[in-house]
Amino acid sequence: MTAIKIHPPIIEAITQCLKPILEEGKVADKEVGAFLKQHKQFGARDRSMIAESVYDIIRWKLKYVYQLEQTFPQFTYYKQLLAVSLLNRNYEIKNPEAFGITLEEIKVLEKAIELLISEKYIEQSYPENFYDFCLQQIGEEWHEWARALNQTPNIFIRANTLKTTAAKLLSVLENEQINTAFAETINIPAIAKPIEVIQIFSKNNLKNSTFYKSGLFEFQDIGSQAIGSFIINNIQHKMQIQNLSVLDLCAGAGGKSLHLSALMQNKGKIIATDYQASRLKNLSIRANQAGCQNIEVVDFNAAKNIKDLDVILIDAPCSGSGTFRRQADLKYKITAEKIQEYTKIQANLLQESSKQLSKNGKIIYATCSILLQENQLQIKHFLSKNQHFILENEVQLLPTNYSGDGFYMACLALKK
Repeated sequence: MTAIKIHPPIIEAITQCLKPILEEGKVADKEVGAFLKQHKQFGARDRSMIAESVYDIIRWKLKYVYQLEQTFPQFTYYKQLLAVSLLNRNYEIKNPEAFGITLEEIKVLEKAIELLISEKYIEQSYPENFYDFCLQQIGEEWHEWARALNQTPNIFIRANTLKTTAAKLLSVLENEQINTAFAETINIPAIAKPIEVIQIFSKNNLKNSTFYKSGLFEFQDIGSQAIGSFIINNIQHKMQIQNLSVLDLCAGAGGKSLHLSALMQNKGKIIATDYQASRLKNLSIRANQAGCQNIEVVDFNAAKNIKDLDVILIDAPCSGSGTFRRQADLKYKITAEKIQEYTKIQANLLQESSKQLSKNGKIIYATCSILLQENQLQIKHFLSKNQHFILENEVQLLPTNYSGDGFYMACLALKK
């Protein structure tokens, strides 16, 4: 065990981050980011402890509450929730009084932590209704998936090939004493060549680095990077890149548009849009920073009227169930009703966008979900209503098979 003494200002900081997340349903990473930006008095070590503790408590909330209830039925919520988090992370607490407990009570709590938990949903800290829903939809494999989705997320970056190569970027970062390595190679049958992804192991604040600000790389999950490669692999040798028109229909902050721009070597045209215009507000700046010259940001309603498109990328709104590693607070927000709402939106996007294709066009449908309703069954439903389309390729990336998030991607094409 690692001995640790957490001072009251750190406990209070963690509490301030947790309250809006647990009590108001606020987004965890945004709350932590905003808090640390406003409180620059904390050093790097303290900032790391604050962030790690908040994310750990969010991830394992139901399990930690259960362990506390075995020992302290009337526990002091935030202080003692932090204490049980530290103990689960193999810390030895040197100042238990700061958490409102005694050394003897710490020992009792340690014994409670060692006890097996019979209920799987509590052991893995998922709401019971959602856990049972996934078990019903996925089967016994869900137990393994649930565990994999609780692992601490890895940090991946994508070298911007408009400005450098992955090998050169790796060398540059290593020269700056940043601990990096190429991530494991994922060989996907629908993608011709392996994807070069860099994994970051250091805790350096790379978003403030000159390398990031000069557009040498972007933070992007390995699975998200696979989508760009999937698109190119499904259109190369069939369409001329220099004349290619791509509509990124749900572009969000624009990560996939930027990746596509690099893969297309600044040729062709990428039209980026999103039904929430605010998500696109920084894309033009990011594109300029990255040297992307073939991206045009367009209003969502105007984009829906564009015809004869070669590729339409629908990175569809979804449950986000494949991203629990980095968005653990989502676990407590997803319901069967919300999933049903998402499937209706996805079906509508597929149906409407199918009218915008050229005669040789393709739809690339993608989600960061592991649920059949949003993936395979959604595509099956679309094909049953649109028999002039065929499914050319599909891939499901699962967190049990590699170290990235859960993603699904499918290539739909008009029958010749």
